[in-house]
Amino acid sequence: MTDLPRPLGPHGEDLTAIASPRAIWAEMARRWPVLADLAPPLILTGFLLAVTTAQAHFAGGAHRIGVGGYLLVVGAAMALALRRQLPLLAYAGSLACAGAYLLIGDPPGPILLAPFLGLVALLGAKRSLPIWITSAVGGAALLSAVHGAVNGWSWPVAVFAGIWLCLAAAAGVALDARRRFLRESRARAEWTQRSREEEARRRTVEERLRIAREMHDVIGHSLAVITLQAGVAEHLLASRPEEARKAVTAIRGVSKQALTELRTELAALRGDGLADADRRPTPGLSAVPALASQMRDAGLRVDLVLPKGDYQIPEIVSTAAYRIVQESLTNVARHAGSEARAMVRAVLEPDRLELEIVDDGSGVGDPPSEGGGLQGMRERVTALAGGFSAHGRPEGGFRVWASLPLGTP
Repeated sequence: MTDLPRPLGPHGEDLTAIASPRAIWAEMARRWPVLADLAPPLILTGFLLAVTTAQAHFAGGAHRIGVGGYLLVVGAAMALALRRQLPLLAYAGSLACAGAYLLIGDPPGPILLAPFLGLVALLGAKRSLPIWITSAVGGAALLSAVHGAVNGWSWPVAVFAGIWLCLAAAAGVALDARRRFLRESRARAEWTQRSREEEARRRTVEERLRIAREMHDVIGHSLAVITLQAGVAEHLLASRPEEARKAVTAIRGVSKQALTELRTELAALRGDGLADADRRPTPGLSAVPALASQMRDAGLRVDLVLPKGDYQIPEIVSTAAYRIVQESLTNVARHAGSEARAMVRAVLEPDRLELEIVDDGSGVGDPPSEGGGLQGMRERVTALAGGFSAHGRPEGGFRVWASLPLGTP
């Protein structure tokens, strides 16, 4: 027989040194099922023969066990080789050998261990409870009846039957408890695995939504600015070429910035890693003045009212504030036109940051509808457990208001 190959871990360690005996036995049973069926009965046979011989020796010749008795001991133990394929037949065979052993007048002893182990194997084979109870009671009745008929009826016979049934009941309770424990452990492991998979899917969906919002904001803003700058360049190309050249330069700068941000988001979507040098810092509230200057260069009139002095705002809140202002000014440029005037006001409270972006509606366009831009702003605010509203003003124009808590939602 070839040696059992030792399973090795990822670092070459011998897993047989740390694996449980049950796991090793299960692996052996999978690879060599015949050996797994025969090994325990052979060990049991050797044990029963040794103890039976010792019992006869210490009895001082009062009970001499013949060849037939030893053959019945071997048969009772080896019948358990069928315990996995035919557990009921294995128990019945072992019980029959033990009964015949008692019937020929040999003293009861270690041979009774074989049918009891067959009864335990029958329960371990997940047979129905009525079959197992019937087998336990039937075995106790058969062995007690044979022993009583041969050696006479006495109270030890009743004690034997009671002990048999009590041990069978204890084994049944223990095996049933272990079976329930394993079933609950598997259910918990499956639930944990499903929870991890669902959490991974949820995080994937959230990340894709975040990337979709970022790409929408970047593309929408960049195209709006490019459109305004292109209109300025077209208008001034003949009369003021230097101003037109500045507009074209601004278009190039906005396009380069948009391409860089899109490259970063697409890399995140694909799961590619970027070097730290290639990563652009996430724009926040401090980048709003540069954003307003960019929009002014494109022809949009923007007024800013921002907090004064040094202040600390969580990065996620600062980023959300910048994107809300960016999308709002983009909507002003797209829907209200370059003739509109926009006002951005940010008020920093101890526990929240309030934003208000309004325009006077002096352009010729229609106010924005509840599309991807407004929905993206609402989702950003909702993720932070804040408040959001966007609606047209009675006096004309459009108003966007957001309240962003500074604490963790």
